[in-house]
Amino acid sequence: MTRPIYVLGHRNPDTDTIVAAIAYAELLRRQQADAVVAGRAGPLRPETAHLLERFGVSAPALVEDLRLSVGDVMTTPATTAHIRDPLHEVGRKQQDLGMRPLPIVDDGGRLRGVVEAADFAKVFFQGLDADLADQVPTDVAALVTALDAKVVVAADGRRLRRKVMVAAWSLESIRQRLEPDIILVLGDRVDVQQAAIELGVGMLVITGGAPVEPKIVELARRHGVRVIAVEHHTAATLRLMQMSLPISVIMRTDPPRVEPDDLIDDVRGLLTAERALPVVDGAQRVIGVVTRTDVLRGARRRVVLVDHNERSQAVNGIEQAEVIGVIDHHRVADFQTAQPPLMRVEPVGATSTIVAKLYDEAGVEIPKPLAGILLGAILTDTLLFKSPTTTQEDRRVAGRLAEIAGVNPDELGTELIEIASDLSDRSADQLVRGDFKAFNVDEATRFGVGVIETGDARPALARRDELLRAMRKVRDREFTSVLLVITDVVHDRTTILVDGHPKAVARAFGVEPDGDGLIQLPGVYSRKKQIVPLLGRMAELIKARR
Repeated sequence: MTRPIYVLGHRNPDTDTIVAAIAYAELLRRQQADAVVAGRAGPLRPETAHLLERFGVSAPALVEDLRLSVGDVMTTPATTAHIRDPLHEVGRKQQDLGMRPLPIVDDGGRLRGVVEAADFAKVFFQGLDADLADQVPTDVAALVTALDAKVVVAADGRRLRRKVMVAAWSLESIRQRLEPDIILVLGDRVDVQQAAIELGVGMLVITGGAPVEPKIVELARRHGVRVIAVEHHTAATLRLMQMSLPISVIMRTDPPRVEPDDLIDDVRGLLTAERALPVVDGAQRVIGVVTRTDVLRGARRRVVLVDHNERSQAVNGIEQAEVIGVIDHHRVADFQTAQPPLMRVEPVGATSTIVAKLYDEAGVEIPKPLAGILLGAILTDTLLFKSPTTTQEDRRVAGRLAEIAGVNPDELGTELIEIASDLSDRSADQLVRGDFKAFNVDEATRFGVGVIETGDARPALARRDELLRAMRKVRDREFTSVLLVITDVVHDRTTILVDGHPKAVARAFGVEPDGDGLIQLPGVYSRKKQIVPLLGRMAELIKARR
């Protein structure tokens, strides 16, 4: 099975992150046969959802953890046995599987038990409990198959107990021991055969390949007694008769089980005690099996990172994934790979600009819907080309995408900004975390920087106290300082709220906080180009004040 490639952006994804993942995943699908999954590490923003809906593009799948799950490595479909299957049939299945534990299911495919080699060994060495065996209805067809027997007299409908007796005594002793409806195993002793039929046994099993005399056949038919003949000697016959019992008599009931979404890290402990674990769905139907070997050979998930390359911004479990590519327009930070990945990092205003260029370089036509969302991503990430990160490449690529999509860039950009500006239905915590990234300056200093891009900053600033409380909750957990950058695209103003060392942060920008403790920075639009480069200076000023 081909391992899929996941194309993923950072946590708290913006429109550029989502669109880059969708468009680059589609390019990979057209260039190679591997399965490719466009993913997202968080919820869609309203403007992003609107953009995708407008151009009829499906949202990427939510991928919250890259650690391997049971579903990634399990063997499916699973080989199972039915609860009524005879031991000999299940045993052959186990041999074919290399004696691996085998799930036992009912008519609905639901897990009822597990059987493994040790359970069969117990049958051979200890035998079955006689009382238990006597309670199990005899499946004549299974018995005939297990013994490879010839049916001499069928006597269909005759009651038959599972109890088995061997005619190893004198005729008189046998007469005293015989019970109605039991199975009698014997050789070619005609006198015993006749007496057993007359005393009402349920079945005669004639061993050693001995012929059955016509008068015995006729007597059995008159009394309604089954007669079968086998080539095996008596000892082998008895052993094989046990193998006609249903697997339910030896299976282990209520075994450990796992589900496909369970993490491999969480089931390793179970696999130290079990050679294999059934994998079930929500209705307890068996959909696979996971073994120790499956876990040992489980390959890491392959990932292409878009719009970021920092571990702190990546989805959970990135350290267990194999990063095979990076498409980004940010600084190269703290990420390492075991093998050289494909890397495309350019100083442009949007990752979507790079992805659109990759289509051109590959000679792949950009479909109209993808052109529309790529254009929208460039417009939002460059703040309608007002951000200092904007380049001529962004403008050139956006112009070409607008022609393909058949839309007016100014109208589309304004439409998206207006949707992004409606903050009324978002909590303070959602606003702080909506576009939030963590940055480590050193081991002791860590900044969190959130961004709100809007066409009118007044509604956000009116919630200043509420936002600061939400920022404080975030900072108390793990940050030296938390900044919330509120950019008013229409009025060309940026205001920064700070929780934690606001004076040091302001002085890094060469200003002082105003009377309300806000930092006013006209002309500041870019987190990566105008704020992140100053984090080191902020750290120095904070340390100097301690």
